[in-house]
Amino acid sequence: MILSRFSDIYKKFEKWISPIGLTYGFIFTSLTLTRVDMWLENFWIIIHLLIAGFGILALTFYENRATQNNLPEADRQKTHFFLTLIIQFAFGGLFSTFFVFYMRSSSLAESWFFLLFLLTLLIGNELWKKHYQRLSFQISILFISLYLFLIFLLPVLFHRLGADLFIGSGLLSLLIVILFLLLLKKIAHEKFRQSHNILSFSVIIIFIMMNVLYFTNIIPPIPLSLKDTGVYHSIIKTDIDTYEAKSEITNWYDKFLSNYTIFHKRVGETVYVFSAIFSPVAFDSQIIHQWQYYDEVKKEWVNSSRIVLAIVGGREGGFRTYSVKQIMTAGLWRVRVMTVPGQVLGNINFKIVETINVPNLVTKTL
Repeated sequence: MILSRFSDIYKKFEKWISPIGLTYGFIFTSLTLTRVDMWLENFWIIIHLLIAGFGILALTFYENRATQNNLPEADRQKTHFFLTLIIQFAFGGLFSTFFVFYMRSSSLAESWFFLLFLLTLLIGNELWKKHYQRLSFQISILFISLYLFLIFLLPVLFHRLGADLFIGSGLLSLLIVILFLLLLKKIAHEKFRQSHNILSFSVIIIFIMMNVLYFTNIIPPIPLSLKDTGVYHSIIKTDIDTYEAKSEITNWYDKFLSNYTIFHKRVGETVYVFSAIFSPVAFDSQIIHQWQYYDEVKKEWVNSSRIVLAIVGGREGGFRTYSVKQIMTAGLWRVRVMTVPGQVLGNINFKIVETINVPNLVTKTL
């Protein structure tokens, strides 16, 4: 009776509940889940994975018993609706979390396809209710969720990035899904047999897709994230935890008018490019500042300098470091902040304008 009333109310207001729930979930996740290395954030993800897994088991078990016992179609639909809603809720929470975490670690120019993929999963979760009736679809979404979680969980646990950890995350995801499927086979052999071929195909395709995205550097280098950047005329470390930088005076709206910071450079002057990289506690690594200029003749970016910088994890605002360059021509420049394997955290864009005058500068504490 309660399930029936709940189902009727939900269906009546579903066109409002879905977009409101999606918006609220995304805002809640953005404000409350802050760091990928915090136990509470990872506990949140594990709980949602368990809810999704038990929901799939319960739904499969119920459908198998309902078929064997010839339960009335009306009763089956009500229970199916309720269990599907639980599964959908769990995956919605997961995709909101993954989108927020991966977005913080990505450069839109480099990882737009992957972010679009995550956004499709997030929005599609509200639209694919009918697809959750198929076991193959349930397992495919579960496998993707496990994969996305382990991609950053293993680096957090082992305090480093690496292709071996990514491969390990894929193999561990496969192992968990295989064990889950063996359990499903025991409780609903016939349903499992009917979905076996498409299940295997879906898992293999997802596995291949994720590896292609990673080894083409489309997946962002989570758990690293670029917290702050800047182009300065000087940077001085004043004490153990403070840097002072001199930048040109600009209007607050200038950054909305152009993607490039204007840098008025005098002959022989040095350009300082600053970046603050967040990484988890005990996560010591290296990043690259790849200096590039835009060749107006070839219409392409050309490498100028490659500077390797060490970073230390744990600081909330990110580990602060910078690189410098003196001999630079006028025109468009950028510094690509990357991992050693080539995953891009972000681009720092600026335009060199040669001048003989000293620009108006302001001192900023970093």
